[in-house]
Amino acid sequence: MAGAGSGGSVSNDGRIKVATVRRPDLDEAVALAVQLAGGLDEIEEGQSVFIKINAVSDRMVGTPGIRTSNEMMAAVIRLVKTRNPGRIIVGDRSARQYPNTMQVFQNAGITAAAMAAGADEIYAAQSPTAAPGEWMMMQPPGYDMTWNSAGGILAMKKLLDVDHLVNVPTCKNHRFALHSLSMKNFIGAIGDSSRDVLHYNESIGGNFEAICRDIAVLNQMFSPLINILDATTALINGGPQGDGSDAVRAMPGLVMASKNRVAIDAMAISLIKLELGRTNVPQPDASHSVLMSTKPFALPQLLHGSMRGIGPASATDIDLLFDDVPDAAALEMIYRS
Repeated sequence: MAGAGSGGSVSNDGRIKVATVRRPDLDEAVALAVQLAGGLDEIEEGQSVFIKINAVSDRMVGTPGIRTSNEMMAAVIRLVKTRNPGRIIVGDRSARQYPNTMQVFQNAGITAAAMAAGADEIYAAQSPTAAPGEWMMMQPPGYDMTWNSAGGILAMKKLLDVDHLVNVPTCKNHRFALHSLSMKNFIGAIGDSSRDVLHYNESIGGNFEAICRDIAVLNQMFSPLINILDATTALINGGPQGDGSDAVRAMPGLVMASKNRVAIDAMAISLIKLELGRTNVPQPDASHSVLMSTKPFALPQLLHGSMRGIGPASATDIDLLFDDVPDAAALEMIYRS
């Protein structure tokens, strides 16, 4: 079960690498970012790879930033295919309000784009009620604070059973969890009932601590080989839905990659903070003031991620690698603040 565990890979020299790349050609951008972040050499010929995208909903098809873009997903599939894996699976479980994940995949063009790029299987996960054999009850450290009465957290079995897991999240803010990046993408890998107890309960009043803690707890169940973050578009206000009157987007045109979730999320947060600082936001949402006033590594998802062994507590042992990024100096200043 290569997908299980806390993860947090580092390079051979013991340092975590975060790559941020800009290229007109998305395939080139993805390939370079992944190479700088440590590559995919661990994938051996014939092995299975699960590519975990963000397919939260089919809201506003054609509007960028809500889901992992089909173009980004396709570029990752093509890159993984160069390793000659035995099977590439592209999958997710959409939000509870969108229980038919296959319909979301089809409506958003995910199925067609993934198969055209060379995927072998589309896994639009069913609910644990409809397909109980596709989910596994797990008890990561700290599960009892929120999931004790349920006996654990339902985790997507297919994702855990593959040889390698590649995490391909979006770059967006989140009015209830502050941000939806590589760590929060794994809410799409837990069962519907496991999501019920953590969503909205305490964060709706501006208390982000509980849901951010729980995101770190559930992340201990998963161990991605690499995280490749779609920052071609950044939804910097009005997330995660991205279709309301408060939605504000920036178009940085960036691809980020790292083998560590906390480290890459800190860079994506730095980007969101940079864009918020120079963009007019007429209707700031509940996350705005906290994002603007808090250093990346002091935000609760990252703090709890560090406490749970998912990533570092600071930028000290992280190498930031940029290629053709005009805002590199500004991003690094925010990152290391």
